[in-house]
Amino acid sequence: MKKTYYFLLALTALAACRESNMSTQSAPTTGATARVLRYDTTFINIAQRTKAYRYVADLRVGNKTQVTIPVEINWTTTEQAGCPQVASVQVYQLNGGDRRTTISAKAVRQAACRPGLGPDGKLGTATAGMALVSITGQSKEVKFLTTTSCLLNGLGYHDSLSYANSAARR
Repeated sequence: MKKTYYFLLALTALAACRESNMSTQSAPTTGATARVLRYDTTFINIAQRTKAYRYVADLRVGNKTQVTIPVEINWTTTEQAGCPQVASVQVYQLNGGDRRTTISAKAVRQAACRPGLGPDGKLGTATAGMALVSITGQSKEVKFLTTTSCLLNGLGYHDSLSYANSAARR
């Protein structure tokens, strides 16, 4: 009887050890946040006097259940055709190591000098060229994708990536 009791006790202990090591991880952790370039374009030859701008925000994917994807948009401007123009745009996914989410982007540039908003979101007298960046984010977790647009201009203004598309925030 003692042998059977010890055998069952040992079997239970082994099963408990086995079960404790069966935890699964839904996303790999790399330690540091991976910054992955998802889109890069140069519209015009970049001159010597350029200004660089940066905008970091979260793109929300989903409807009722939402996943956020951290996005960084960098753009440079240079003087051309009489006003500041968007010279290049780069879009980065800041959690690029997470295989459950991904973004893609494309940009269209308009070189006409039009009155534009300044970096603070206020309309001034200065004119600038613009670029419209369209960002699509998708998530395997919510099985949904979201596309939003962000307007950038040569003065440093950017739209928000939120659904409300409120005034720019720094």
